[in-house]
Amino acid sequence: MIQLLRHHEIDPVFWEACLQKADKPLVYLHVWYLNVVCANQWEALVEIQGKEYVSLFPLPVKKLLGRKRVYQPLFTQQLGLAITAASQHRSAEEYLALLPELYVQVHYQLPWPFSNAPELPDQWEWRWRPNYELSLKPSYAIIKQGYTTNLQRNLKKAVKSQLVLQQTSTIAPLIALFQSTKGKELPLRERHYHLLKKLHDQAFKEGVGQVWEVRNHNNLLASTFILSTAHRITFLFGASSNQGRAVNAMAFLLDHLIQKEASSGKTFDFEGSEVPGVANFYAGFGAQPVSYVSLSSKPKPSALQWTPTVFTFLAKHLR
Repeated sequence: MIQLLRHHEIDPVFWEACLQKADKPLVYLHVWYLNVVCANQWEALVEIQGKEYVSLFPLPVKKLLGRKRVYQPLFTQQLGLAITAASQHRSAEEYLALLPELYVQVHYQLPWPFSNAPELPDQWEWRWRPNYELSLKPSYAIIKQGYTTNLQRNLKKAVKSQLVLQQTSTIAPLIALFQSTKGKELPLRERHYHLLKKLHDQAFKEGVGQVWEVRNHNNLLASTFILSTAHRITFLFGASSNQGRAVNAMAFLLDHLIQKEASSGKTFDFEGSEVPGVANFYAGFGAQPVSYVSLSSKPKPSALQWTPTVFTFLAKHLR
């Protein structure tokens, strides 16, 4: 039976036990992650058998004029349905069909590992969005054979630039680097960077957060914040200086991470991009496009017009 559980009704132990039985769940679905990016303001459709959770469908919520909306949080590319072998309600469309009666409006992004388009009522609008993923099952030697000629040439140049790679426990230099470069073009405010730092701190406590830096004579050239789980490496946030781009520091960094995790069986998740130059950069590593679905329910006549969130802008321009 599918039940709507408010945040205070969700048992985190049962939730995490369900994720343990699910097939390679995304890191965004964990309780600790949702609590941070949603500031504890999230609910869920949960399939319960006895006292056990067997399917999960998290729902970040915001309230406006007393009415709840489902939204896609910042730093959360996808959410969606996690199912186990015991699940009887296994279709994401079944869960989505329940939302218009529960919430005044919905914006939601989720994996769609099917060739067929979602079958949803006319009140829904949807489109495909691209992610880029690289299998880390092969050895590094085999993976590197899939690198483009241009990338291999750039990596050879990077090696000659006396780059120093190091892991660090702080995200402050990465945030400062981003603010001084790409951040000048984006409508990010101090609270958004505070959220990123809070997410890093919690991920570090959970043992999945890592920050890597590339320096030259102690100058920070490139840095990235990744999430490393049992099945996936997620490239969550990164930045390069002008000098770093000139010496291919980010390519140098990502190549190191790929080399480190090669043969692990994990997936390297670049988090995709609709910007052609960035997409081509990811594809240069041999990463393949993997589509996911971005959904919006049409607002009810009594609802205020939906306003695009900062996340929507970032998804179009940051990656």
